Parts: sequence; C-alpha cells; structure tokens
Amino acid sequence: MRRNTSSLFGYSIYHPINLILFFNIFIFILQNINSKVMDFQFGLIPIHVLDGKVWQLFTYGFLHSTSFIPHILFNMYGFYMLSSIIESTIGKWRLVALYFTAQLGGGILVFAFGIINGLFFENRMPLLDLPYSVTIGASGAVFGLLAVFGLLFPEMDILLLFIRVRAKNAVWISLALGYGFSLLGDSNISNTCHLGGALTGYAFYYLILEPKRRSGKFSIPNFLANTRNESLEQELKPPEPKMVDYFEKQIQSNEKLLNQLKTADIKDIPNILIPIQVSNANICPPIAYNPEDSTCLRCEWLPNCALRKHESKK
Repeated sequence: MRRNTSSLFGYSIYHPINLILFFNIFIFILQNINSKVMDFQFGLIPIHVLDGKVWQLFTYGFLHSTSFIPHILFNMYGFYMLSSIIESTIGKWRLVALYFTAQLGGGILVFAFGIINGLFFENRMPLLDLPYSVTIGASGAVFGLLAVFGLLFPEMDILLLFIRVRAKNAVWISLALGYGFSLLGDSNISNTCHLGGALTGYAFYYLILEPKRRSGKFSIPNFLANTRNESLEQELKPPEPKMVDYFEKQIQSNEKLLNQLKTADIKDIPNILIPIQVSNANICPPIAYNPEDSTCLRCEWLPNCALRKHESKK
C-alpha cells in the first residue's frame, strides 16, 4: 500500500529544509509573545556566555527581530534558495551539518570579538562586537551556505540586492557591503557573525566536502557544471568525450520543445508537456526558470519547469 506524503516547496513536510523553516517560524511566534525574555536568554550576549550561558553560541541563530519583519523573511528566503540547490548536490544531512556548523561558527566569532573588544580595546573598536550587545538571526548560517554555494557553483549568476554577481564573489561582496554600511553609521548588522559563518562554510567545504567529492561521494550535476578550476576538475573527474554532444542534443531538444510551445494553443500545452515529464526530478526554484538561459536549455528537466510555469499562470 502506497502512502501519500504531504509536501511543501517541492519537499516532504519532514525534509530538513522544511523542518528548519518551521522551527525558525515557531521560535519567531514565541518571540512575539515575550521577545525580551527570549532575546535575553537565547540571544548571543558575549558576557553572558562567560557567565555560563554557552548555549547562546548556538541558539541565537533561531531568533529574529520582531520589530523588523524583513529580518526573518530575508534570512529564510536566502536559506531556502541556497539550500534547495546545495542539497541536491551534497545531500540533505551534509546540508544540515553545514547549516548548523556555520551557525555555531558565527556565534563563536561574535563571542570572541566581543570579549577581545572589551578586554583590549575598552569597547572602542567600531567594527568589533560589544561584550554586552545582543546578536540574533540566522544570517551567520546563511553566509555559510553562500560561501559553499560560491565554491560549488562559482560561475553561476545570483541576485545580490538586485545586482547580478558571480556566485564565487557573492559572499565577499556581501561582507564588504555590510562593513561599509557599518562604517557609514549604525547599521545594526553583525558583520562578525556573517564573517564567522562564511569562514566556517569555507572550512566545512575544504575539510569535509572536498575530500568526499574527490572520493566520488557526490558530484555537481551536469546542468550546474562550472569552471571553478580547470586543472582541479581534470583531476577530480576526467571529461567525457561525448559530454559536448550530449549538451548539444539536449539544447536542440529543448529549443524544439520551446518553439512548439510558442505556437501551440494554451489549452494544448499540458498535453504536450505531461507525457515528457521526467520522474523524480529535483527541479530548481521557480525564480530560477529562464528558458532563454543556457543553463536551462542544457537541463533535461526543462519540461517539468515549463509545466510548473504554465500551471502557475492559471
């Protein structure tokens, strides 16, 4: 007997990506009941960690500003967009380990910089955290994802504050913008947390992911293949002579399908797309679908994305 499993955003309700989303939303609801107590007990305050509240090094990442709703919206949107692509490459449990490790790494650096600022600079270093300030938010973990995303798919373009940048540069541009805002005024941004999360993401990649990639435990899908380091790619996986022919055939097939859809009556489009759906396809988020992009044209899952796009217009 086959059981139907409820899904959300293309994943099972019990998938780690959805569970992390739900837990952050649940904590946000609790914060709205009594944010002062929640922030004081579970937000990251460096001097409180010295007093024994070591859990704050980790729990701060589940709290968000109740007075600035975009705080949780931006963090959870960034988390979903990055993790949905990274997970298809490294697997869900490595993704979970990366997320929480980066969250802890961001917290540790905030704690260290806050104590250093208090002990050695009398709280006068503007770019360091204060020992009594409260840090909350999942952005440390998100920056860890962004760092790894840039290493896995360096040549992909992503939108950063409505500016298209290469993935390999995104984390450093984000950090530079954050520190720039802080120098111009009180931006209320924990750049230290972002930096700690990003550095932890790099360490996670080179210490855990790269060795497993070399051993063949996972590989980047062909439609997201990149030119991160030509010599390293040759070492990790020698190019297959027929790979170029495969892409050419896939591009021709997709172009033929798209031309057919352009001339077809709108009511006939499902009849064209449904028979050629690829089963068990882990398609990209809807915002990534662009039939004019070379990446989409190379992907064998384009019919699935095209059908989803058509149904969204109803």
